[in-house]
Amino acid sequence: MTRAKAQRGLHRGEGIVMKAFVVQLARGASAIAIGVAAFTATTAAAQSGAADAPVGTVVTPPPASAGESPIGTPVVEGTESDISTQDIVVTGTSLRGVAPIGSNLVSVSTAALAATGAQTVTGALQSVPSLSGTTGQGTTAAFYQPSIHQLGASASNSTLVLIDGHRGPTGGTNHTFLDPNIVPFNMIQRVEVLAEGSSSIYGSDAVAGVINFITRSKFDGLQADAAVTVRDGTTGYQGGLLFGKTWDRGSVVFGATYIYQDNLRNRDRDFTFPDHRTVPVGNGRFGANFQNLNCGPASIQPGGLAGPNNIYPSVTSTTPVANNASGFQCTPWADTDLVGKEERQNIMGKMSFDLTDKLTVGLDLLYARRRGTSLGSAGSISPATVFQTGAQANPFYTNPAGITATTQQIRWDATELFGPARNRNDSDSMYASFTSAYELGGDWTFDFLASAGRDESSTFSEGAINQSAALLALNGTTNGGGSLTQPSIPGTTTIVTQLPLTTANALDVWNPRATNRTSQATLDRILDNTNLLRNTSGYQQVRASVGGSLFELPAGPVKVAVGGELLFTQLGQFVTRANAGPARTNSQQLKFDFDRNVKSAFAEVNVPIVSPDMNVPLVHKFDLSLAGRYDRYSDFGSTTNPKIAFNWDIVDGVRFRGNWSTSFVAPPLTILGDEFGAFGTANWVPGLRNVTVDTALFPEIRGTLPGCAANATSCSLAALNGIQVTRGDPQAGAQEGDGWSLGVDFAPKAVPGLRAAVTYWQTSFTGGVTGSQIEQVLGISSANYLMSFYPNCATPAQISASTVGIPQAGTLAACTYYIYQTLNTNWLNLDIAGVDYQIDYDLRTDSAGTFSAGISGTEFTKYTQSFGSGATYDILNTAGNNGTFPSIRTKFRGYLGWADAGFSARAFVNYTGSFRNYAASSTVNPLTRDANGNPNGGGDKIKAFTTFDLNLGYEFNGDFLNGTRLSLVAANVFDKDPPYYNSAAGYYSLAHNPFGRTVTLSLTMKLM
Repeated sequence: MTRAKAQRGLHRGEGIVMKAFVVQLARGASAIAIGVAAFTATTAAAQSGAADAPVGTVVTPPPASAGESPIGTPVVEGTESDISTQDIVVTGTSLRGVAPIGSNLVSVSTAALAATGAQTVTGALQSVPSLSGTTGQGTTAAFYQPSIHQLGASASNSTLVLIDGHRGPTGGTNHTFLDPNIVPFNMIQRVEVLAEGSSSIYGSDAVAGVINFITRSKFDGLQADAAVTVRDGTTGYQGGLLFGKTWDRGSVVFGATYIYQDNLRNRDRDFTFPDHRTVPVGNGRFGANFQNLNCGPASIQPGGLAGPNNIYPSVTSTTPVANNASGFQCTPWADTDLVGKEERQNIMGKMSFDLTDKLTVGLDLLYARRRGTSLGSAGSISPATVFQTGAQANPFYTNPAGITATTQQIRWDATELFGPARNRNDSDSMYASFTSAYELGGDWTFDFLASAGRDESSTFSEGAINQSAALLALNGTTNGGGSLTQPSIPGTTTIVTQLPLTTANALDVWNPRATNRTSQATLDRILDNTNLLRNTSGYQQVRASVGGSLFELPAGPVKVAVGGELLFTQLGQFVTRANAGPARTNSQQLKFDFDRNVKSAFAEVNVPIVSPDMNVPLVHKFDLSLAGRYDRYSDFGSTTNPKIAFNWDIVDGVRFRGNWSTSFVAPPLTILGDEFGAFGTANWVPGLRNVTVDTALFPEIRGTLPGCAANATSCSLAALNGIQVTRGDPQAGAQEGDGWSLGVDFAPKAVPGLRAAVTYWQTSFTGGVTGSQIEQVLGISSANYLMSFYPNCATPAQISASTVGIPQAGTLAACTYYIYQTLNTNWLNLDIAGVDYQIDYDLRTDSAGTFSAGISGTEFTKYTQSFGSGATYDILNTAGNNGTFPSIRTKFRGYLGWADAGFSARAFVNYTGSFRNYAASSTVNPLTRDANGNPNGGGDKIKAFTTFDLNLGYEFNGDFLNGTRLSLVAANVFDKDPPYYNSAAGYYSLAHNPFGRTVTLSLTMKLM
């Protein structure tokens, strides 16, 4: 497929996205019809009664009983709790009108969201220390995958994200997940974080907990928002409109936002330059040099040149260097992006109608569009053999001065010749959600939800070279070593050549762009390289429940809710990329279609044991909750998850609470894959890997593998080419978790404005899905079967047998000495524990306004992990060992504030504690290891990171500007660089960001 065809296909996909959404809604039409019929049938026997609210519906909660304090549900960074004055969605329970029992439900209030100055919901969540997550642009991340308590990521992410209490469309081109940034920021009412296992209520994905993004249900008037965000090297803009109208029997609200964030270049952040040899990392050591000898023009290793220094950085160089860090001096850093450019348009509309005194219906519609581009390397070839003489002679061949070699190995980066590649990352998301509630009599209500959604996400690159086409133009073959007998595609007899090489079809890698002699036709052929991955995901969800008071106990009514749910999900993947031949020869076009259905039943009961008017000593109030859910999956089986919880109010304003539950995460559809475990990003890639093999586990390599002596106890693979095969596992099962927590809430009436919550929690996660890394494959006996050695080079038949069903990516080396499988399946086991805390205090004065102070954070006390049957080891306060998420011990955020007569000011301190780099591939200070080969010490110490933020605001009062708010938010006021982490970028992206001082000026104006 040509690049032009692929682009037309991409644009055509954008054009049909709305039509496809209609198809998704049609799939759910029968379910909606069933629900309407159910309502019709129910009305015949209905009786009137008071209405409360279920999961996913909007309510105004009842006020606290006389003499009680509304303890629990702390509000992050709010001057006061708005629980009793704002409509909210009940998170963590199927029952109407009650908060979840035994839970530490943390809310980020409307005022706190506005005060952040964030352009999307991602930035607002920086207020919650128990959350972590990978972000691209920070406040406008390509996709934001929040994680509670640093528990898993990627395929093993165990945090459920909801919008108004229900699921939404999942996006992305790797493992799909719901990106909350699809919601217009001006539609967010509050965000609630429930950091505990919740599969008994919601089903899959809630091992660590739930994040519920609750949108506005009512708004009267017209509001306009505008903001500009400035960082050194990049600027962003935001605009939004919010409109709403409420009347006696209904309401409608509509929000739309536009966000643009320019790209941030690597050269705008000096600390990201990949040569860190002057940066101290402790013990007298310094950072590494992450440059290489892939240069533009190419570096040259003349054939037959002896000695340790045998590579010329360019043909004009006079002094050769070594092929190690001391000689590395090339990088496309100056021409590429650190963070790409992004543009978002989000639209959401909500309406609600009281059709009768008993029947209320609602409809939510959302559409979100994202377009992202970033500049990256145009690709490289390292190494490849070129010839001066013979049948494969390159007419542009040039030796360094004084060298007479007739062959060379070149290492070349194409960015200087072609310019940087342009990488696109796009998505279109949408959903429709229909809800209704019918009062059955008493306080019993029948609730119904039907929701359908779709996301189309794609990555597309242009301007990157086709390696096979470049090799054809270098040495006349698709093989880096120049072999004329090695098949271009394993498992076939196809040998692709382009001979003889002439000035019309050869590639010049010896001269810079200004004087390069490559023909335009050859340049075009080399760039004829389509790389497209499109994921199209859809879902249809139907949920029905009935709930109310079952009977009365002395302490109050026993409330119960029972219901069922059907969930259908689909995922289609379309892949186009170059194969081992030229772009127009054997290019890969792959299509994968996956689907599943889930049938669920759930029940929950709340039992009041003691009420305040019973006057029981030391038991002001005691409530008990029991919940359970059964889920039956079409592709891997069933699971049942219970939960038990309690609230014990010792006295008015002091509550002890606790809960225990089991939860699970369903294996992603991509991980189950097809019959071969193939999916859109599954592939096999030749290359070098700097690892060591314990010969006791692989005795067959002693004396047979090059460089491995007969009596060696360990042997290095650093100089031997191998193949990594990345695939899924059709036999993967549920990722299981169980956890418990105990906590105390403190809101004494004697100290108005004081709220505090402390929770100790513990969670175990078994069988988390992740890829088996080569260190585990070599070091864990139960995973050794995933590694095969071929001392005499793997034959094409052996390579084909090991890679069947999995597409090739990259150029095959002349000799393959080993093949290992990165099998994505249930490898990861985690056991973690810690303390969450939050204290807020507001001091109101008659003449000087309101002063406020607070602190919230998480302190981990335990974090152990194991892979498969391997030994358990401690990774508390480390990062990099598993590659996808950290386990940092300490993180907190504190604030001091003042507000009076429309003015508000708040200063924040953000602290992430020091930790150890345990990434074996990048640690400067060597790791120490236990008897099982697992790290138990050493590594690089990463310094603690403290930043300060300042938020200033003024709200006008008066006839003309009444309600208008002007705010200035400065994050990282002192422009502090992130602490050094030994990687190419120089910082740890899962805990820190490279943005520096970020200033946002925003204006919110109510126009009517």
